[in-house]
Amino acid sequence: MIASANNAAASAVKSLRVKALLDEVPKTHIASKVGLNRMTVGKHLKSDDMSLSEFIKTAIALNANPAQVLAEAIESTQAKEKASAATDAEIK
Repeated sequence: MIASANNAAASAVKSLRVKALLDEVPKTHIASKVGLNRMTVGKHLKSDDMSLSEFIKTAIALNANPAQVLAEAIESTQAKEKASAATDAEIK
């Protein structure tokens, strides 16, 4: 269960990182909205984890719905785990 939560969190942060890159949003813009410096924002976007408040602020800075980003990450993680479990069951 904890591994699943970690995977979902990493997926949600990755979604924000991808959105920032695709939308070409400068880290300085995100940093000013989040209240952190540019280097810290870059570090958080490169990692697989960030605090909930930073996640929400970052999502809002990117014009994304934080709840939707997280829900999609959880759904994706659960689908991958079900597929993996089905594959493991077929092998046995």
